[in-house]
Amino acid sequence: MTPAPPPLALLLDFDGTLAPIGPTPDDIAVTDDLRELIAEAAERLDGRVALVSGRSLDQLDALWGRSLWPVTVAASHGQELRHDGIRRAPPLADIFPRLIREVQARFPSSDGVVVELKSFGLGLHYRLAPGRRDAVRAWTEERAAEHGLVVQPGDMVFELRLPGADKGDAVRTIMRLAPFSGSRPLYIGDDLTDIPAIEAARALGGSGIAVGGRIAGHADAVLASPEAVLEHVRTVLQGSRRAFIT
Repeated sequence: MTPAPPPLALLLDFDGTLAPIGPTPDDIAVTDDLRELIAEAAERLDGRVALVSGRSLDQLDALWGRSLWPVTVAASHGQELRHDGIRRAPPLADIFPRLIREVQARFPSSDGVVVELKSFGLGLHYRLAPGRRDAVRAWTEERAAEHGLVVQPGDMVFELRLPGADKGDAVRTIMRLAPFSGSRPLYIGDDLTDIPAIEAARALGGSGIAVGGRIAGHADAVLASPEAVLEHVRTVLQGSRRAFIT
């Protein structure tokens, strides 16, 4: 008799995966349907659901409210982790608030570059000013070299962050915890930052799904949009064999 496969663990990116990306970081909404779906997933998968995001934990809590508390969350590209209600994170770095005045002088609001201050990073979004891409990249690379930081490219954003953990490290950490340990991770994400997470999930015997074409070459399957992701999760929860990518 063929042994039963390990149980499924569902690890999900947020922006661009569970919700469409808006013109600015604040233009994103967590709907009641999304909250209910994640709650149902956590219940049916015995708690093996995690959110893995580049946003800070404070940002995610502000968007999700208490509905996120029962879910394992890796935030700030793996710098922050909350599991079983316990938050683990390094001390806050004061470099990012100190860079705010400098970046605002270099890219005033009239420039179209949106500055996003995080607990462990500083994002410069140029979606509203695509012609400023090279200037934003050059500024972040200069500051990274000056302060020993890492430049994290993303979907029309360059982010300065602390060196160390990435989303792949977050996946490996989560999969060592109960109730994830011994399960098969399915990671779903849409951006360059999600590639290490997909690689980690596959190395642990699981699989990865890309949302859109940006990282399709690194994934086992592709879904067209966040709406397709939510439908796929619903199919997983219904127990359809077609939903389990092998």
